[in-house]
Amino acid sequence: MLAFLKGHEAPHPAAADVLKAGSERASTTGRRLLVHFGAPWCPWCHKLDDWLASDEIAPLVAKDYLDLKIDQDRMEGAKEIEAKLGMPEKEGIPWIAIVDPATGKTLATSQSETGNIGYPAEDGEIAHFMKMVESTRSRLTEADLQALKDSLIRAATRIHPAGQ
Repeated sequence: MLAFLKGHEAPHPAAADVLKAGSERASTTGRRLLVHFGAPWCPWCHKLDDWLASDEIAPLVAKDYLDLKIDQDRMEGAKEIEAKLGMPEKEGIPWIAIVDPATGKTLATSQSETGNIGYPAEDGEIAHFMKMVESTRSRLTEADLQALKDSLIRAATRIHPAGQ
């Protein structure tokens, strides 16, 4: 059975190739990369993936960013890309970097003064995420920024109901 499963296993793409292709797509559209690292077993990673892909948020993010996920478990060389973009060793996931696709330079990360914000679900995490976006945006309007923030606050309220 194990031999059968191994023989039919999906290929593991190279994280460097995924990053390169994403950088090329982002460059042609004048956007930056919003790279987030995750893994299939990580519930907070799924929350971030779902939020970024939601009908409300995806079009806003797409104004300035190409959303690009690097899967730690399913992509070869993911750890090397994490280090290249500035993720501290042994940091938790999800971890986010906003990257200039032309230079490969990391412009902002989810690494705050107190550590990785991961999926922004608490006030300080939301504030840090909003600073990341505000400092790297070019097309997002003030109304768009408010919509992003409001969406995170609504999601946080579902995660951390009042009084609990």
